[in-house]
Amino acid sequence: MSSKSGADSSRRTRRGVTSVDVAAVAGVSQATVGRVFSSPEKVSPATRDKVQDAAARLGYVPNVIARSLKSQRTNIIGAVVPAFGEYWQSVLTEFSRQLATKDRQLLLFSFAEPGDVDGVLASVAQYRLDGLVLASATIGQDQLIQMRESDRPVVAFNHPAATGIVPSVSVDNEAGMARLAMHLIDTGAREILYVGGVSSASTDQTRYRGASRTLGEHGVACTYLEAGAFTYEAGYKVAQHIVERQSVPDAVMVSSDEVAFGVHDGLRAAGVQVPADLLLTGFDGLSQSAWAGFDLTTLVQATDVLVARAIEILLADDRPPESDPVSVVVSGTIRYGKTTAKRHD
Repeated sequence: MSSKSGADSSRRTRRGVTSVDVAAVAGVSQATVGRVFSSPEKVSPATRDKVQDAAARLGYVPNVIARSLKSQRTNIIGAVVPAFGEYWQSVLTEFSRQLATKDRQLLLFSFAEPGDVDGVLASVAQYRLDGLVLASATIGQDQLIQMRESDRPVVAFNHPAATGIVPSVSVDNEAGMARLAMHLIDTGAREILYVGGVSSASTDQTRYRGASRTLGEHGVACTYLEAGAFTYEAGYKVAQHIVERQSVPDAVMVSSDEVAFGVHDGLRAAGVQVPADLLLTGFDGLSQSAWAGFDLTTLVQATDVLVARAIEILLADDRPPESDPVSVVVSGTIRYGKTTAKRHD
């Protein structure tokens, strides 16, 4: 190697390899290098291979920040989501998987308490994002309007109260819980307790409406009991309240699988057996619901479909008018488990 080549290599090492270096080695223009990494479909396969080979040999990594400033896109989708919960973890995993197939990345903005949302939304405003997923049913109407008026695409995920305010995708919460209620009626249950997570959450309200309306139409009362959170621990604690009632109900409908898991284990610890003494249903269809220790009857959400529709809305070339935001509702399917097997054929 000549002394000049050695000096050039040394300078590249100190300052980092640039697209100019890749262009020189590949024998193409700097603009062509940029197209290979931003719009590869616009470059011939032979040229693309030559540029990528040169980049690999030099250890070149495209400058994402510089590229985003030029294109006005970052390929990053943000998600405002609760910091806890198996359900949201499963949703985020699916978002991450599907976005990766579209060369997009997911950036999380999490909060521990509903009161923290304002601060999180303020943080979101500081980032250049190509879209934002509002993944919590506790985000308020004023906050939804604030996000609607931002300059980025927004979609609410499984937040029934967001319908008509911002584009949204959701499982059919009311119809799903109504179907579970009908299943319990078919088993012969006549005293049914409903355990919600957080009463102010629109998913909780909608699911309880589906259960109570259907049961009421068949002459069955449905008392509401709030767990206080959508967590296993909250469900375990509320099981004690169920045991302390004057009589154990025929069945307990729970607003989410994670809370239902806690109710299940809390009842068992208190000597109440499911399904021998009491029937139990959940909602969400988490993978754990099929575990032998639970085998929970639940409403399974088509998470992959919901996520795909949400991404479709975010990446659409044409944004819907604010006056008519798109609303997508997807049906779920019941998974029948042993927790309602006492009277289920």
